[in-house]
Amino acid sequence: MTPDTAISPPIFDAAPREAAPRVAAVIREGCGVPPLTGGPLYPTFKRRLSDQAFYVAPALMWCALALRHGGPTVPTAANPAMEAGGLWGESKSQCLSLFGPLARKWLAPWIVVERRHGDAFDDARVAEVCAALAQAGVAFPLVTKPDRGYQGWGVKLAHSPADLAEYLAALPQGAGLMLQAYVAYQGEAGVFYVRRPGEARGRIASMALTYAPHVLGDGRRTLSALVGDDCVLRKSAEIFAARHGAEWDSVPEAGRIVPLTETRAARVGAVYRDAISLVTPALEERIDAIARDIEGFHFGRFDLRFDTLERFLEGEDLLILELNGAGAEMLHIWDGAKTLRQAYASLWRQYSYLFEIAAENIRNGVRPLGLRAMIRLQMRQERLRRCYPPTT
Repeated sequence: MTPDTAISPPIFDAAPREAAPRVAAVIREGCGVPPLTGGPLYPTFKRRLSDQAFYVAPALMWCALALRHGGPTVPTAANPAMEAGGLWGESKSQCLSLFGPLARKWLAPWIVVERRHGDAFDDARVAEVCAALAQAGVAFPLVTKPDRGYQGWGVKLAHSPADLAEYLAALPQGAGLMLQAYVAYQGEAGVFYVRRPGEARGRIASMALTYAPHVLGDGRRTLSALVGDDCVLRKSAEIFAARHGAEWDSVPEAGRIVPLTETRAARVGAVYRDAISLVTPALEERIDAIARDIEGFHFGRFDLRFDTLERFLEGEDLLILELNGAGAEMLHIWDGAKTLRQAYASLWRQYSYLFEIAAENIRNGVRPLGLRAMIRLQMRQERLRRCYPPTT
């Protein structure tokens, strides 16, 4: 697998770096994706705080809301048809199976394959999987991702049946693997939706545009050094090195932006821009119609790709990749211009929505998951995650 085939064509052109970590970059003209304009790639607090330190305050918020609303597992009732309400440990395929006929029109096609005990994934088994893919309308290249996973763990591109067989053979026994059509649209967004029980319409509470993790060449440092000099990106250096092969020790020319991975997740250094001001009535109407055609869905984030900004804001030319439930996060908090105070204010608002919606569902007869069951799901997810192949 070469860098040229594994990463979609670069979508950035760049002006010179002003001062680390600032970058003035524009999307190539005609791509239809909004410019990634000058400014910090990441908020200052992301560079200064570890994940553990950042989430201390949100954990206290969760505890306060749990005391107010009846317990820490209340949020598992937010989306009654989802396993654990989509809080954590849920099956991606189970969430997507809740899409009704209207919503499915906007969903990238997929199938799920389970690594059965003793499953060797020989030629006959791989041929069986490929036949199921063809029936579902999924062609190579395709995206492979664990059915129970999060933050981009184990996500890879498969360009051929041989790539697929290699991934399937590495999958833990008893684990499920989602195989989804690769969506070549360059634009990507995280659209956060909320609808209280009984409300006729919901709304978009947050929207962020998502850009691939990347570095800007200076004509002097190698790709490895550019990544190593960035405190956010260096955490995923092993992933990027495996992804880029021989290019890892090359020197990108000055002004060239190098996308580091296809996966756009905060864990690997994806860049986010707050886009709530771009939301139009047409887009909100489309998202609301899709959401209301998903069984029992009230709260969560659509991760989707779109062709052009103009058509996206008209509610057209978009395809949903994933639906994240109660455990989803509003991605706009990771915009480089956000302060820690703003991020925490957004998370308090998000958690308040979550607990209030779930508490109302409980009053309407929905039973939340018990604490032991929730812990078992979390432990199962973590046990599987440690066995997943590396992300690319």
